[in-house]
Amino acid sequence: MLLFDDVRESIIRVCRKIVPDVGSKDLDTDRTGHADFSLKLFRLSGKPDFDQLKENIVITLRNEIYVDSVTVEGNYLNIKVKDLSYLDIMDTSIKEKGVFPDTFQDPERVLLEHTSTNPTGPIHIGRSRNSIVGDSLSRVLKRYGYRVSTQYFVNDTGKQVMGLYLGYRKSKERIVDIPHLLEGYRNVYREIEEDKGKEKEIEALIKKYESGDPAVVREVREICTVMLKGIISSLARIGIKIDDYVWESGFLKSEEMNDVLSALSERIKTENDAQFIELSNGSKVFLRRADGTSLYTLRDLAYHKFKSLNYDWLIDVLGEDHRDYAKSLNEILQEMVNLRSKISFVFYSFISLDSGKMSTRSGNVVTLDELIEKAEQNALEIVKSKRPDLPDDDLHKIASAVAVSAIRFQIAKISLGKELVFKWSEALNLEGDSAPYIMYSYARTTKILKEARVDGNMSTVFDKYESSLIRKLYLYPYSLQAAKDGLRVDPIASYVLELVRSFNDFYNNCRVVGSGEHEVKRAKIVSIYRHVLKDASYLLGITLLDEM
Repeated sequence: MLLFDDVRESIIRVCRKIVPDVGSKDLDTDRTGHADFSLKLFRLSGKPDFDQLKENIVITLRNEIYVDSVTVEGNYLNIKVKDLSYLDIMDTSIKEKGVFPDTFQDPERVLLEHTSTNPTGPIHIGRSRNSIVGDSLSRVLKRYGYRVSTQYFVNDTGKQVMGLYLGYRKSKERIVDIPHLLEGYRNVYREIEEDKGKEKEIEALIKKYESGDPAVVREVREICTVMLKGIISSLARIGIKIDDYVWESGFLKSEEMNDVLSALSERIKTENDAQFIELSNGSKVFLRRADGTSLYTLRDLAYHKFKSLNYDWLIDVLGEDHRDYAKSLNEILQEMVNLRSKISFVFYSFISLDSGKMSTRSGNVVTLDELIEKAEQNALEIVKSKRPDLPDDDLHKIASAVAVSAIRFQIAKISLGKELVFKWSEALNLEGDSAPYIMYSYARTTKILKEARVDGNMSTVFDKYESSLIRKLYLYPYSLQAAKDGLRVDPIASYVLELVRSFNDFYNNCRVVGSGEHEVKRAKIVSIYRHVLKDASYLLGITLLDEM
């Protein structure tokens, strides 16, 4: 949980002295600029002593040392907090704890599963949204105080992987590298499009694999490992490292699968020798094929039982096309196999190209590596034009940081439910509401703090630009709370953009170095801004540099 001097909670506690049932829903953060918080009094307006209650709340709040003013507008009390109180809260936290807000570690253990893309080809930008959002969510939850681990469920079992393996078996060279494996994979699915009977070859391989045929198991693992290493390498280029990798095939004859089958034994029915269970809505969920081989749902149920052994909260990041599947999975886990852990699903809409959806099978993809390389080239040209004085090593360092940050922010800032049509011109635009815009702002603080006077007497008079920035900085914990509660990243991205705009207004209107009695105060504001911006940018995967 977050630990900081929460003015919002203090106001609620004060109001409860007068009206005991005042709660967080009654107090809004005011973003109009008229006040900091607005207390809604509609629930009380019908009481016979309403006017007296309202007056008592006003008097009590005005006596609080941190309150600057309380005004009444109809059924709202508008509360403004002193600038110096906000500044002192943040400055004290950073000096004493090294961070604002501070964090108390929650005992709850969280396992966040993200990416888990089939190891049948390089990760493409359509699937990278899962990885980017999942990684940032894990950072947000850790920042909030949870003990978080990330996991990748390696799907080395099933038709797609056996299609990859069949392509390898059919190739003359049998070379185990990504280009040759991809070529074989695509050839197999082209054959299947022409003749559906070819799928029987894949089904035969699935049966061999599940029966434990040594040669098949060894070769499938080998080609999946090659593909997985490529995916891991691509993710590392954008700063994503997953803690643990669990192989799906490990659950084929596992204790967890036995537990699941035992728990479902009285519900299992057969249809043409295939095994299924019925959900509450009457729909059928198949667990085994007629030939006895397992289906993904059964293996996934066993995997979730395994996860629940060591974690209190399971979070799965899934594409929106998995909503119905997740609903079925959740019903089985919660009501039929007694999952011990809490489980949450985070859904995201896919990224598509102007030309349509991406598919590894058809080859209509833009890989994450291709995106990074093109972004780096674009960024290098822009950086060279702006900083021709820098040596090549510095230019490439800045271009690399800008490219990765731009990609991650472009994806993180969009609400998960919103589909993205990927356009190069927008993704690589380094102006406006973008990562470079944030990075340039941070670089400015480096120069200011190198030259500004930070010790001495501090003015306690604040102009509107200083006040606005201080208030925006203080709202940071509330953005963290919103991101945690909604399991979303975009609230942090939106907050950062608002924060940078507020800083730019401050920067353009409030001279820091050489501003006389205001210099120490303004340097302190810049220092706190730098701290909060760095903290929030890390959550989004933005790399900040001292020089741009």
